[in-house]
Amino acid sequence: MSIESGELQLPKDNLLRTCFVVGAFELVRSLYFSFSSVSLMVLHTNWYTIMAFLSTIAWIVTVGVLFVALLTGRPTLLVFWLLFTAFATATDIVYLIWNVTSSPIFDAEHFKRWTISYLGIFYEVTCLYLVFRYFKRLYSYVLLEGDNYDTTTKVRSTEDYIDDETQTQSPSSKYRTSGKSSKG
Repeated sequence: MSIESGELQLPKDNLLRTCFVVGAFELVRSLYFSFSSVSLMVLHTNWYTIMAFLSTIAWIVTVGVLFVALLTGRPTLLVFWLLFTAFATATDIVYLIWNVTSSPIFDAEHFKRWTISYLGIFYEVTCLYLVFRYFKRLYSYVLLEGDNYDTTTKVRSTEDYIDDETQTQSPSSKYRTSGKSSKG
């Protein structure tokens, strides 16, 4: 994304736009669950509600990391979001399997709850897939660029950079310290 003359321009890349939409939906979902956990914590304060609230705060932070990663094009931040979301999705899958197998009866209320959980998992996996596709494309660009892809995290002096670019040494010449030979 670029800001030119005070006007916010949308990216022309459809996959990047889709990732921003994913981030917006994730932000809305995380804020909804945060408000839900706060209201539950006000009514019943226990360790479960406190942990639920703290996990929603962590979720909001990771969504913020996703937006920063998309805006700056930094693949390491995308990896952080992908790992966090993959862990949360795996936890949801384990919870769904446990919920289905531990249910003593099969009725409409349980079926509705399982269906909603399944659709939520499908949504999360779809979001993971879309952001992972963007990560793969961004990472392949990073591999083409080499060491220059992320100048904000690597501090490299200009002299070292110029020396690496301009000097070519043979393997034997890098051990010489002066122009004189060692024999004479």
